[in-house]
Amino acid sequence: MDEPAVSVFVEGSREVVTAAQWPPKEIEHKPLYLRPRHKLSAEPELMGAEYAAPDGFYQAPLTVTDKVEILNWRTEPFEEPTEMAGTGAAHLFAEIDQDDTNFILCLWDEAPGGGRRLITSGYLKASHRELDEERTTEGNPYHPHNRTVPVEPGRIEEYVLRLYPFAATFQPGHRLVVELSNDEPLVDAHNALLPPDAFHLPVGRPATHKIYRDAAHPSRLVLPFTTVTATDATRSGSARNRRGDQLSGS
Repeated sequence: MDEPAVSVFVEGSREVVTAAQWPPKEIEHKPLYLRPRHKLSAEPELMGAEYAAPDGFYQAPLTVTDKVEILNWRTEPFEEPTEMAGTGAAHLFAEIDQDDTNFILCLWDEAPGGGRRLITSGYLKASHRELDEERTTEGNPYHPHNRTVPVEPGRIEEYVLRLYPFAATFQPGHRLVVELSNDEPLVDAHNALLPPDAFHLPVGRPATHKIYRDAAHPSRLVLPFTTVTATDATRSGSARNRRGDQLSGS
């Protein structure tokens, strides 16, 4: 009972932060907008959909293909260490041609040499997009999951995904990369470490997805950037791994 209530290992800086609460530091939720040419930016898109046409992908059922289509967007390299800690959200304005699909989103820390580390993820079934407005806060949406609401094919909807709690420091030269799919690869460097029943069920039908990210449809991440160290938070310098970053190419 004498130990701190919260002890967090921070990816990237490889430090341990302790505090009396979660998040362990003061944070400010800030947006990173999906932009054309697969970019993530702190500035929103100013052009309409007729000029900033949506990104898209078609996913065939995994019964006929092993290929999982993935869209990605990435920031410019960070110029200074940038820390985030807490929960986050992804606001996606999307149009699909079916009455349901999955949205599977992963955030990665990408090193200059191309190596990368999974930071967090978020999942949402389109028919469970309803939010409990009273329990939803910025960067922390709450889905009651008490009924299904089929999607009207061809209609642009806003889908809000909750990103699982995380703590990470993006070092100078690294990029934040977000990937979006509606299925999970059968085998990759990450899920090869997971038990065989840890996958989300695929939709099982072909689906076309259009992700709008224009002036009228500001698709974005809302992430918990740390600001000032909390008064009861301490860093454990002894937890720093002096062997260096394990990402290849960093």
